[in-house]
Amino acid sequence: MKIIDKYLFNQLKMPVLFGISLFTFIFLIEMMVKMMESILVKRVPALDMLHLLTYYIPPILSQTIPMGFFLGVMITYNKLTSTSESVAMVSIGMSLNKILKVPFFMSVGIFFLTIFLQEKIIPESFVRAETLGIKIATETPSFQLTEKTFLENVGEYSIYIDTLDPKTNQAKDVVIFQKSEKDVYPNVMLADRTIWKDGAMTLKDATFYQLDEEGKEKLRGSFESQVHPLTSFLSDFDVDIKEIDTMSVAMLLKNIKKMKKNKSTVEEILPYRVELQKKLASPFSAVFLGILGVLFSLGHHRSGKSVSYGLSMGVIFLYITLFNVGIVLSSKGTVNPVVAIWLPNLLLATLTGTMYLRKVRRG
Repeated sequence: MKIIDKYLFNQLKMPVLFGISLFTFIFLIEMMVKMMESILVKRVPALDMLHLLTYYIPPILSQTIPMGFFLGVMITYNKLTSTSESVAMVSIGMSLNKILKVPFFMSVGIFFLTIFLQEKIIPESFVRAETLGIKIATETPSFQLTEKTFLENVGEYSIYIDTLDPKTNQAKDVVIFQKSEKDVYPNVMLADRTIWKDGAMTLKDATFYQLDEEGKEKLRGSFESQVHPLTSFLSDFDVDIKEIDTMSVAMLLKNIKKMKKNKSTVEEILPYRVELQKKLASPFSAVFLGILGVLFSLGHHRSGKSVSYGLSMGVIFLYITLFNVGIVLSSKGTVNPVVAIWLPNLLLATLTGTMYLRKVRRG
């Protein structure tokens, strides 16, 4: 039996890798399009964007590995069925449990791999993605600017740019409004040329105006060069990372306990409870999907292959939909997070158990 187990493992390897790669690519398409736009249009360094992409892959893998494993198992066991190898296994005395042994142990391995990703790799990836986002924003701030557009709330500034050259990070005919807590009206600066570099805005050949409480000009002046730090650009890069995303299960439990001790409100604790249940529930899907993939495939000949693939895609789509709906409902406080987020796994376990018992009865 060890020879057959080794054979099944070798047969599963490439289809599983293909399945994971396929789903990961699908999840990355939208992000890759945005990154290509940043590289080609906004002149962000390609290496930085590729580097940033690698930090987004681990969070995506935590979702695509169970789905890819399911697809890989389906492909492998459909092939074994179509070539009658599964029939040969049964004829030499292999029970359903023995046929399921290899994918089951692989699914357990994927279960622990997903937990490792969530606990160790993903939090670090989020932190590094945020750091790299700051680096990109600091070194290439002009990628966030657009010609003929009024950019508001850039720290204490509001900026209008007439002409922008992303290659040199320089602009011409720039109007800047500098807000002040002391003054009713902002200071106005008109710069012939502006350079963005290292998180700062350098104005060249500019005229400035100060207005009184009635909005009338009270002071006018000019300067050849003046540097204005723009630290707010560091937070404007599109790396949407929340502190809660960087927390492991242990950190979430610690924070929930601390917040309860400090008598925080239910609404304040809820996001941590939702994230905790999400991290706990997600890895279990791999175990059920691995077994279900075998059960869907065994007993179907070539005529039923398309049907089994259609069913598998339907199961994945339904699981993802229910899982995301559960997260939304629990985040709003409509449904208890434990019930809403674990329900898809419960349904998946029920379907797996039902199909297993049916296969056992049929022999």
